[in-house]
Amino acid sequence: MKTWQRVLLFLSALVIALVIYVVAQLRAVDVEQLSDDLWVLRGAGGNTAVLRTDAGAVVVDTKTLPMQGERIRETARELTGMDTVLLINTHYHNDHTHGNPAFEPGTRVLSTERTLSHLQALDADFWRGEAARLMPNETFSDRMALELGGKTIELIHPGVGHTDGDLVVLFKDENVIHTGDLMFNHFYPNIDLEAGGSVQQWVDSLETVLRMDFTRVIPGHGDTTDRTGLRQFLAFIAQLALLGRNAAEQGLSLEQAVATGELTADAGYERVRLVVPLHMDREFVITRAWQEATGNFERLN
Repeated sequence: MKTWQRVLLFLSALVIALVIYVVAQLRAVDVEQLSDDLWVLRGAGGNTAVLRTDAGAVVVDTKTLPMQGERIRETARELTGMDTVLLINTHYHNDHTHGNPAFEPGTRVLSTERTLSHLQALDADFWRGEAARLMPNETFSDRMALELGGKTIELIHPGVGHTDGDLVVLFKDENVIHTGDLMFNHFYPNIDLEAGGSVQQWVDSLETVLRMDFTRVIPGHGDTTDRTGLRQFLAFIAQLALLGRNAAEQGLSLEQAVATGELTADAGYERVRLVVPLHMDREFVITRAWQEATGNFERLN
């Protein structure tokens, strides 16, 4: 065998091994049981919740790829012994919605009205053809209560924050909420100003969430936490909002805002990972706060 053939064979094997590794990472699911009927599935993408009801399984958020959605669907069936009858999307980002097409067409899919609008306007290329059958087919604006298979589920849009369409799911019988990306537990959050998100209004939205009746919190990213963990994230967002306001009032440049050292509530925060770390870090969140406070961004929808 010639040298170039050996090199080609080696590179081909390397690429195959890399693809196998990435696929394995994307399909990997860690399961945490929170009650007899409620589980959290963690992996590449946002946290997924699975609730068992007498009518079937409820799944909140479906991660980034249809193959992950298929894994979630299989796992929900294994955990609950039932098919999924309801999907809930906490917001429009692809790491919480792009697994939807793996579910049975005709499945009930819930979101806020603004989330559906963002999917149609900002993510339209994905939601074509067969995928369109698993877009949200039922929406609400402020609050919605569900009685399903002996379980009570409340959906609340507490206000603007991560986007302008985020919802929080209260599993009332379990005393647990799923915040979607209104909370990141010790990870730097994405702040989607272009889709109506706001650091400044995020504070009020989190305070609204804290008035809900719950004990434990499933964040959009990170470990399950509690009211104390949510308050810590609120303190971080409040400090970030103040930094933005101060920068605008003082006429600081972006570079000056980043260098102020006013943000201290992010101790121990990390970048979110899918297979590799994403771009959200300390500089990113300060940049977003500065852009909002100074008007240096363009809303897209």
